[in-house]
Amino acid sequence: MKEIFKSSYRNIFILSLFVFIVTAYFSEGYHHPDEHFQIFEFANYKLGNSLSTDLPWEFNAQSRQAFPAYIAFIIVKILYSIKISNPFFIAFILRLLIAFSAWFIISKLCLKLIENFKTENGKKLFVAMSMLMWFAPYLYVRFSSENIAGTLLLYSIYFLIELHGLLANKKMFSLLGAGLLLGFAFFFRFQIGFAIAGIGFWLIIINKMKWKNILLLLFGSSISAFACIYSDYWFYGKWLLSPVNYFETQIVHDVVSNWGVSPWWYYLKLFFIQGIPPVSLFLLIFFFIGLFKNLKSVFTWCIIPFLLAHFIVGHKEMRFLFPMLFTFIYLSALGIDNFIAKRKYLILGRFMLTLSLIINIPVLIFRMLIPAQEAVSYYKFLYNYSNKKEITLLCNEKNIYELVGYNVNFYKSKNVKCIVLHGDQEFSKYLTEHKPDSIFMFDTKLIPENKFSEYKNESIFCLFPKWLLRFNINNWESRSRIWDIHKLKKM
Repeated sequence: MKEIFKSSYRNIFILSLFVFIVTAYFSEGYHHPDEHFQIFEFANYKLGNSLSTDLPWEFNAQSRQAFPAYIAFIIVKILYSIKISNPFFIAFILRLLIAFSAWFIISKLCLKLIENFKTENGKKLFVAMSMLMWFAPYLYVRFSSENIAGTLLLYSIYFLIELHGLLANKKMFSLLGAGLLLGFAFFFRFQIGFAIAGIGFWLIIINKMKWKNILLLLFGSSISAFACIYSDYWFYGKWLLSPVNYFETQIVHDVVSNWGVSPWWYYLKLFFIQGIPPVSLFLLIFFFIGLFKNLKSVFTWCIIPFLLAHFIVGHKEMRFLFPMLFTFIYLSALGIDNFIAKRKYLILGRFMLTLSLIINIPVLIFRMLIPAQEAVSYYKFLYNYSNKKEITLLCNEKNIYELVGYNVNFYKSKNVKCIVLHGDQEFSKYLTEHKPDSIFMFDTKLIPENKFSEYKNESIFCLFPKWLLRFNINNWESRSRIWDIHKLKKM
């Protein structure tokens, strides 16, 4: 840690640590439903707070690795033991743990890899890009299988490139540690196996590693494999190999194609759009330059088989590539450094850097401060509001605690009773029959304030600020999904 804060790049490291912490706090919810339902809800089931019928289909197929949920379960149990039970604070602690783990290893790798850059500007840019690209903190704070697997992979690579010069006993522990982490990385995200295979070939062909050292790596991996197999037994109640079940379900039976099939080049299109052009175009160009200029790098050997495998599989989502985030940035930064070193493109380089900064800074701040998934902000409001007394929430068309067809039990307060009604007639009938003095309403559209004549209707929570909702230009609000919670109070 002292090495990080005493380096000449300490200001970037300190700023990025602050950004990571702030992002971990505000980035509530999930980037993709799997991040919540296959970790938080799996752990919640083992905590006794959910029914198995509320879990995703992967539970019955026994095709999803249980180790991520096992880790979450252990951390939650520890927090329970010290009287911390607020699910939102628990989720924040989990994000904070993975955020700090990612920040630490990225900082260490930056200091280790900085020697591969030719220019001082290239070095500074590499450190800044690794930590402060607009999408980096947001992705690094995710307690998801993709992010944790990618972080574990970085730790194992760091151990491997640190081997030279170590004493025999320290080298042995580093090899065992690297193998252990590679095994855990695989069981967090099976697809990381393609990157691990690339590292293996790099160790044999480029690094010329001795077979006894490779055996130590394999021994370390076998220990983590046994631990992960046990976690599957703990979760599913019987001995099984979730990687085998996953391969049979997703690939042999081609279940993965049910979510859509795309051509091999689709990832390039996705990144170009989602990475925000022209910044995304700059990064892609420099990535390929960095890749071909550093064909002997472990990161090149790591990312090529990983990308090829994902290009081949028909179903494609950008999140599948998230484990290679640091590798992508590192190789892109090497490409930029090569560009800077030539010195004949200074004006063009300054223009590209200025334009990228103009785009990156506001988007970074935006991603730092908004929730990853809007629903969780509503759950947090209801949890806090119902802390001392029970409330009844009338939901229009769908239960507020239902997302992508599954029940969200992890964040649900026991003091919130949800009743699903359909249309104004059912709402009016319920109010006429039960005559509550006060009750709460939820809809995925803005609720008119004069909806029920006998009740005073007050909006008590909406993520959209009131000042923005005053500008309903071209009636945009009617075409938007704007969750709204109102309190009805009898006049």
